[in-house]
Amino acid sequence: MINKNLIFLLSVLVLLLNQIHVNAVDYVPRNIDIERYPKNILVGSYAGGRSHLKPMLDVAAILIERGHNVILLTSGNYEPSSEYPGLKQITLGPKLSARKSKIDLQKDFDYRQMSRIRELTTAGYGKSYEKFNNVAKEYNIDLFFCDAMANEACMDVANNLNKPVVAWSSFLQFVDHKPYKSDPLFGCNISFENESFFERFRCTLIQPLQIAYAFASVERQLNDARNQMNINLASRKGLKFNLALIDNFFGFELPQPLPPNVQEIGPVLSDEYPPLTPELTNFIDKHERVLYIAFGTRVYVRSELNDKLTQVFVEAINNKIIDGVIWALSETSKDDFSPTLSLTDGTQVQTSPILNNEHPHIHVTKFAPQFAVLNHTNTKLFFSHGGAGSTHESLYTGTPMLVLPFGGDQMGNAQRLETAGIALSLNKHSLDVNDILNKIDFLLKDEHIKKNSKRMKYLARINSNRKYKAADLIEYVLYSSGLDEYLDDDFLKEWIPAESRMGFIKANNLDVYGFLLGIILTLIGITFKLISNSLSNRKKSKKE
Repeated sequence: MINKNLIFLLSVLVLLLNQIHVNAVDYVPRNIDIERYPKNILVGSYAGGRSHLKPMLDVAAILIERGHNVILLTSGNYEPSSEYPGLKQITLGPKLSARKSKIDLQKDFDYRQMSRIRELTTAGYGKSYEKFNNVAKEYNIDLFFCDAMANEACMDVANNLNKPVVAWSSFLQFVDHKPYKSDPLFGCNISFENESFFERFRCTLIQPLQIAYAFASVERQLNDARNQMNINLASRKGLKFNLALIDNFFGFELPQPLPPNVQEIGPVLSDEYPPLTPELTNFIDKHERVLYIAFGTRVYVRSELNDKLTQVFVEAINNKIIDGVIWALSETSKDDFSPTLSLTDGTQVQTSPILNNEHPHIHVTKFAPQFAVLNHTNTKLFFSHGGAGSTHESLYTGTPMLVLPFGGDQMGNAQRLETAGIALSLNKHSLDVNDILNKIDFLLKDEHIKKNSKRMKYLARINSNRKYKAADLIEYVLYSSGLDEYLDDDFLKEWIPAESRMGFIKANNLDVYGFLLGIILTLIGITFKLISNSLSNRKKSKKE
């Protein structure tokens, strides 16, 4: 007992002495300030629209707070001044019409449709290039922050003016392709891990040739347009961008090694979102198991799908699978519904009362504050098209998803969500009412879905702070490019992987392995020759 007391007293004495020592020393605080001076940044997006622009502008808002001047150049008139004060917008051209994007359930929106869209963007390349070029010169732009989708003019102007480029995408496959990954957009699954040899053979060798063939004429047209604009492609030095920011995160995106100049910084979400309207608050508070359905602001859905979904919601409520539905019909009108529907039991249902919000358990609206709806504790399931923004908001709020992908990155997102164990998906070619009802019921009851949703919610929330890292990286590019010592060929060399300069053979040591193989084959040849000569000599000896 005495020994223990002595040990305790000595420990207290040591702690006190340490505290006295700490108080006696004047420590110098670490200076975390960064010497900033205003720069001019151009945010460019050909596609425009809230889904493409909002994450970029959330990063841009941080740069504006740090004193930089940000100019937005995009299609249409986004009018973001209330959300992003200090942002100046210049219109690139008319808004891309959502009505031209009617969903045809019989067609897949894959790389073939993407090539046709590229034809349209290529046709307007000259005008877009002139607009970007004029704005860059007028506002003395120091850095281009370019949406990577169909936005070659933004990057080409930057490269031609020898200005740094930061590319933005939620689609990692566009920026850093890996041989063991693909995407349904390209006709293959997101991972080859469990694929057969023949499927890997098709996706590795045959599918790339088909994609190259589909885009060949578009690439020729684009290069012709570039030649007419006297664009110096040699200035790229093999790279379109200095830094690529990917609005995605580990746990959702399948893991892969990334070069230093490609950074995952998602999910990028705003600090504030519009609240629920009194009408929505009143509805959602009265229902404990709400299904929220929205297909984004650009999708116009035809009547065949609307009718089937209406039947599903009515039957799900009648069967007590859910007790409420909030349906956001952004681009769809009441004329896109049949007047009467037949339920599975033969009952006839009029759609007009549903669309006029006369049904006590279905609320139809043109617009819903999506994040606020998903964040409400009574919202138990999100029926979505699987767009990047909707997916990130659902992951952040821990809301399981039923995904009906129409095309583009939505198909890959659906597979990623299923891999993460928080969603099920539907095939638009084989929609069945009973199948949808069974999947809704499963998603609401399965314990693994609930556990995985909770796990992904933590991941999404932890990673949502990386938009500040994105702003930090943009500033590093911005300030490094303005220093005289970085204006030579070594600008940002520390970010660019050596393989981009070494070439495929040298970077993969194929010349070394080839030399080793040559040595091995030579030794095998010599050994074979010696054995052959030995056998020949024995035969001669026997004959003699």
